[in-house]
Amino acid sequence: MKSLKKYYLTVSFLLIIYLGIFMTIITEDEKVSILENRTLANAPFFTRESLLSGEYFKGWETYLTDHIYSRDYWIEKYIFLNMSILNKSDINKIVMAKEGNLLPFIPFNTNHDLKFYSEKINTMANNIGELDKYIREYGGHFLFVGIPEQASYLRSKYPDYYRNNEEYLDNNETTMFEALKENKIDYINMAEKYRQDVREDYYFKTDHHYTFRGAYKAYTEIIQNLIDKVRIDNVRLPLAEDEIDFITLSNPISGSRNRKLAYLYPTDEKIEIGYPIEKISYEKFTNGQLDPDFYQINKDNDGRPTYNVFMGGDHAETVIKTNRKDLPNLLIFGDSFTNAMEPLLYYHFNETRILDLRHYKDKSLYDYIKEHKPDIVLMIRDDLNYGTLEGNGKFD
Repeated sequence: MKSLKKYYLTVSFLLIIYLGIFMTIITEDEKVSILENRTLANAPFFTRESLLSGEYFKGWETYLTDHIYSRDYWIEKYIFLNMSILNKSDINKIVMAKEGNLLPFIPFNTNHDLKFYSEKINTMANNIGELDKYIREYGGHFLFVGIPEQASYLRSKYPDYYRNNEEYLDNNETTMFEALKENKIDYINMAEKYRQDVREDYYFKTDHHYTFRGAYKAYTEIIQNLIDKVRIDNVRLPLAEDEIDFITLSNPISGSRNRKLAYLYPTDEKIEIGYPIEKISYEKFTNGQLDPDFYQINKDNDGRPTYNVFMGGDHAETVIKTNRKDLPNLLIFGDSFTNAMEPLLYYHFNETRILDLRHYKDKSLYDYIKEHKPDIVLMIRDDLNYGTLEGNGKFD
């Protein structure tokens, strides 16, 4: 009787395994994992070299792990087990920090090579110096704006035993702005500005970006800087808070940090947006197509919006024309931290062009500037990417 039970147990176990393999094979592959925000592995190509090196079989192991049947379902159950039953404080590389903040987990044995990062940041600062010189030669003005990423701004919210990243973050900030100062580059260090205010509503708790309030603060600093230092004619002062119609979206945000927890972390934080109360006429084009909306409020996850509300997410090129020839033209380049500021910045310029060089491939930044000769060039960079020399850190 015992042997029969063992037999049925073994057969059942093997059936489950083979059924899982069969369903994995016949199910169409997903290209990306929404929960993990990454591209999933492709099936490996067979070559004699990959077979002999063992890479071929490693490739299959990675592929099957990435495409196992109902993978997201099992990830969700794993997260639920660790969060609700085992009460772990870090799950799937996310730390459940103080006051409801979700922050990235930094391995305890991380040993940052500060010299390496400093060298890359200094290279970036020198490249910016060359770009600044090129822009000044035709009479334009360059401004660098450094934005702290959420994990940097909220570093004090980590439990004490997780705080092992501060030396790296401090080094990034100090090295970047000392190098820019040495190169005589006009800059705004928003980490410094935010520290003066000590406001927690500048950043989302469950997403790696700042909120509209944080973006608004950066916007006011940018416009005021251009008025004070560049003395550009006819540009009005930054919009005051009572000149903006602030609107809070009804459903909670699906934040990028919470996505890694399968959106199981309870939160009621919401996205705020804003429109200038006094309207102006404009035409807006996204990647060459007429696209009048500054906010895309389609819900992405069970009726919950994401940071992509701002400008509909990242795009290669956006052009906003207000046809006020007496005002200067602006070029902005940067990643998603530009998005929440764009619905305000355009208000002050004749033409605003926005590039995300991770996606824009038609020509180099230098060639784009040569073609359009903007009066103001604005580079917006988060502090975790000060030394990144690709994407929005590659100009030629």
